[in-house]
Parts: sequence; structure tokens; C-alpha cells
Amino acid sequence: MSTTHQPSNSSAGPHRPKFHVSPPQGRLNDPNGMFVDGDTLHVYYQHDPAFPFGAKRTGWGHASAKLDELVWTHHPDALYPDAPYDLHGVYSGGAARDDDGQVYLFYTGNLKVDGERIPSQNIVPAVGYGDLMGGIYRRSEHNPLIARQEPGFTGHFRDPMVTKDPTGQSKWRMVIGAQREDETPAVALYRGEDLFHWEFAGALEFSTDHAQPGSAPDLVPGGFMWECPNLITLRDEETGEDLDVLIMCPQGLAPITDAQGNTHYASSDQCGYLVGRLHGTTFEVLRGFSELDFGHQFYAPQVTAYEQGALLVGWMGLPAQDDTPTVTEEGWVHTLTTPRMLRLRGGRLFQELLLPKEALVYREEIAGEGAWELYDAAGAAGLKVSVADGALRLDVAGDVRQCALPEQGGELVIYADGCAVEITAGGGAVALASAVFAADPRGWAGVRRVSNS
Repeated sequence: MSTTHQPSNSSAGPHRPKFHVSPPQGRLNDPNGMFVDGDTLHVYYQHDPAFPFGAKRTGWGHASAKLDELVWTHHPDALYPDAPYDLHGVYSGGAARDDDGQVYLFYTGNLKVDGERIPSQNIVPAVGYGDLMGGIYRRSEHNPLIARQEPGFTGHFRDPMVTKDPTGQSKWRMVIGAQREDETPAVALYRGEDLFHWEFAGALEFSTDHAQPGSAPDLVPGGFMWECPNLITLRDEETGEDLDVLIMCPQGLAPITDAQGNTHYASSDQCGYLVGRLHGTTFEVLRGFSELDFGHQFYAPQVTAYEQGALLVGWMGLPAQDDTPTVTEEGWVHTLTTPRMLRLRGGRLFQELLLPKEALVYREEIAGEGAWELYDAAGAAGLKVSVADGALRLDVAGDVRQCALPEQGGELVIYADGCAVEITAGGGAVALASAVFAADPRGWAGVRRVSNS
């Protein structure tokens, strides 16, 4: 086991992390437009700089860091609502790099006219993004690429994610989170031969004839909206097979506690994934819906290809949950997770936290049962983690989340950085992200084992 301590954070306040992205001021939510350039990760994010004092004006913030350090440079905001098609918000989206190396950002423009929401999908070339000032972002003359939702869908039609199409049916594919007019959720699929012209292929359909259960109660979840879809192809390290992974965020699922006491859909909004094969617009599910993170605050992740797997960054927050001590004490709210390396093994995603050398990190090989506490400089516990009967329990101020450990043993990792706390167990088979606020202004001091059961 080992514990290392983070440098003093007193100048920034006890809650602001040193190695996680938090907004300089105002409100942060979804990560957007993420890509790797050399050894540097660029992450954009939803940003309302005037929150909570001014009117909502959602645009994109921008931060970058070297992957081996994760010391973030904050650049000026890249996008803000000022075009006729996005006057009420530059909403979430992704990034794509063309064959010439040019990076393009994709986003949903939000426009409200006489009570109607008109969503549009738009493109912005990112020029000079490696400069200290963060680059130049001028909307394309081709905008809007997709002027509004397709027939049969509501105005909740957003969050474009673009990747090259590995099937060869087209050069590029785009997925969009959607809601049908009957208020059921969907993922809309588009195909294109370039990044500026798109054809609607249809909403994804799901075949579960050969599906094995995932970690969640549903093979395919319901709800009233699926936000922030990511569709990527990963090679399964056990079988050598290339499989499609669809990550999405269902809204409107009711919480469930199963017979073993494991909690599912415990947050106001959920995030999980399906593993299978995409044939046209039919997603053949091989492993059913699995929750991506079992903690108290995790939503709207963004994924980008990296090395032999992929990198994921999520939002450590939830919609309409902005009342935290950081707002009144420090003038900002919410963070992003640390980047996580994704691997696919045996049809299941494993997550490895990227950890700076000077961060407060506790590691222990789990040989059986046990309990651990994260404590602050005054010795007060902020959360408790326990492992027993093949399950992990996370208790934050009496709000308990429990998940099954599919692989016994393996390393337990607890990473505390200001208010951002992330945990993995079972060799990365489960992950938990929670915002936890130290009572002592000096912040977190370490992790202690408190029992063997």
C-alpha cells in the first residue's frame, strides 16, 4: 500500500483540485471536443462564466495538459453563443481530425423561437489550438450542417460525436443523442464522405437475441432521452475481436436495488455502455447495458482514441445539482474527472486512472475484506470505502452506493484531489467518482484502513 500527498492548495481554496479541470469561475459541465495532439490532451467543456450571478450563456471553455503531468493550462473560452443558430447556447459535441491533420469541433446550436427548441449541428475548424491563447475558432460557412432535428424527433437532438467509419459504409459517421416525439430515447446515426455533408441513416435499433447481461438490470435501458452518445470501436484484448462500444447517458431511469444490495440508477441521470457489433443501423448487443461509473457524480463522458485503447473524461457533476460549497466560497462549480485509459477485455470495459506523481493516491492489493476512510487534516472522515461479500460500498455522508466486484482481488485505488475523489477496484473493473468536500480548510490528508471487514 502507499500514500502520497498533493502539494499545498491553500492559495486556490481547499476544494479546488490541482490536477482535475475546474472552471476559473462560473459553472462547468460536459467535456467536449477532446483530442490528443502529440503528448498534450486538449479538453473543451461546457462553460457558463457568469454563473450564478448572470444570465445563462453556455459556451465552450478550453484547457490543455501534458498527459504525463496533468497540470492544466486554461485558455480563453473557445466558443460562445453569438450565431443566429446558437443564440441560446453552444451545446455539447466532439472533435475529429481529417486526413490533413486539421482538427474540427462539432457542437449543437441551441435556438429557442416562440417556445420551440431548434437544434442544429455545426462545425468549427480549430486553428492554433496549441498556442497559449488557445487558438482561433471561426464557425464554418457551411453551418448549420444539419439545420434541425429529423421528422419524428423532438428538439432534444444534440451532442454530435464524429469518428471515422470502420465498416467502410462511409468515410465518417456521426451519432447524436435524441428523443422521439413519443418521448422515448434514441441515438440518431448519420454518415458522410466528408465532414461537411451528412445523410441521415436512421435511429439505431437494438438486437438482443445473442446478448449476455451487463452489470445493469436492463439489456438496453429505457428512459426519455439518451444524451452524449460515444460510438467507438475497440479490440477485445482477450479475444482479439474488434467490437463496437456505445456509451450513452439515459435520463429518466428509476433507481433499483437488487437482491444482493447493489444500487443501480441511483443518480438523477445515468451513464453506461453496450458492447456489440453495428450492422447498418442495427446494433447487435453482445453484452447488455453496464454502468460506467458507480459513484455519486459522473455524467456525459467524452471519449477519444489513444494508443491501443481510448481515453475517457467525464463530468463530475449532474444536471440541476449545482449547490456545492465551491459556489459561495470560491465562485465556481464542478470538475472533470482525471483522464481514464479504457481497455476492452472479455466484453467489459476496464478503466485506469491517469495519476500525476504528486497527487494524493492510495493503493492496496485487495486480498479479502476491508474498510478504508479518506480523512482531512483534522482527522475527520470524508468518505468510507468497504469491500465485503464480493461487493464494494462507497458511503458519502450516508449516501451509499454499492456495486458488485466482478473480479475478486486486484488493486484498490483511491485518488483525492480537492473535492474530486475517484476510485477504481478489481483492476479497473469498477470505477466510482464522487465530489466530496473536506470540512477542514487544509483539505485532505490521506487514506487509512479502519478495519479488515
